[in-house]
Amino acid sequence: MLAGLIRTLGTIIMVWFVFRWLDRMFGARNRRSRNSGPRENSDRTNPPQRDESTQPKDTKLGDYIDFEEVDE
Repeated sequence: MLAGLIRTLGTIIMVWFVFRWLDRMFGARNRRSRNSGPRENSDRTNPPQRDESTQPKDTKLGDYIDFEEVDE
């Protein structure tokens, strides 16, 4: 019984290491392509421009209804 437990734990650990290795081999290409774009270091020299409009983006909002609890 103990030998089966050790073999199962060993198999799980080995599968985990193989998965991590495969992720590093094939997943690193996707991470490099995402990070290879232009860098956002220009925010120190130019502050971000704010949108001057104060209207909500969703014009289909309903009215706010204030209610009070009524004791019966």
